Amino acid sequence: MPASYFANFPYFGYSLNDSPQPGEMQFVTDIFRRSAPIADLLRNTRMFYPYQIFEGETPESIADKIYGSTNYHWVVTIINNITDPLLDWPKDYKNLVSYIVNKYGSVAAASSNTHHYTMTETKVDSLGNTSEATFIIDQTKYDTLTSPSPVVTTFANGDTVTVTTTRAVVDAYTYELDLNESKRNIVLIEDIHIPKLVAELEGLLT
Repeated sequence: MPASYFANFPYFGYSLNDSPQPGEMQFVTDIFRRSAPIADLLRNTRMFYPYQIFEGETPESIADKIYGSTNYHWVVTIINNITDPLLDWPKDYKNLVSYIVNKYGSVAAASSNTHHYTMTETKVDSLGNTSEATFIIDQTKYDTLTSPSPVVTTFANGDTVTVTTTRAVVDAYTYELDLNESKRNIVLIEDIHIPKLVAELEGLLT
């Protein structure tokens, strides 16, 4: 890791807590200041593999576990387009609850506050193959789905597709919980590619 090179970049502080206590701030290199062209280097999806962030993990702890050094925190963030760890990184449950309480007043208020409506279409064909898709809808559309019933379409060859539409109300608590969980799914680059990534990044930023 060219630590001396990145030492010339500005730093920014962040905390994964909404109300950090003194000493809880972490300071990381603001590599995003001049790294827009890095996107061209990340188009080869074969270099990456999926990773799920565990409770309490940070870019630094993942970098240390996967790449052997916390100095590679920028690899974790840059390949996942994470520019603000406070907003883009999943919160642990305690801090998520604190965030929800600050935003909605209480967990109970968030649970009773409608965030949006959805409808889910489930399709089953003659062979038993099933597919499902969920869409966000407005309240008017939601109200029309009071008594959903399966709709069967028969094709000229005799095949059929049965579509069943259901509706749901998503409360604010569930929305925030699902949104937070979705942030746990990131990708990591194989460690054998790190030297090349560092070398090419240096070339882009000089």
